[in-house]
Amino acid sequence: MRPKLLAAMLCATLFGCASQSVTPVSNTKRTEAIASMRAAEGAGASRIPEAARHLEFARQQVNNGEQLMMDEDMEGAELSFMQADADADLALALARALPLERQAQQTTQQAQSLQRGLQ
Repeated sequence: MRPKLLAAMLCATLFGCASQSVTPVSNTKRTEAIASMRAAEGAGASRIPEAARHLEFARQQVNNGEQLMMDEDMEGAELSFMQADADADLALALARALPLERQAQQTTQQAQSLQRGLQ
């Protein structure tokens, strides 16, 4: 009876180990960085110089992270992907904010022009 119990416990242990995720954490960070880059691209970051610069930084960091993964430097790769994600988020924020800032400046100028016309 004990050999069967021992075999069952061994199988359960092996099954538990086999079901654990083998994917490195860096792959998750890579996916997040790429998703952030796509969001920035979708918001038009490549057409706004300030945002395009940060989008390019993000691309470079993703490439660097992929190289580090191939070199089996998972910690370095994860940091590179996190930097890429931050750069892509900044590109997205700039892509959304700069056109609004320009529109606000234009509206302010129009309001000032109308105010001068009424005086």
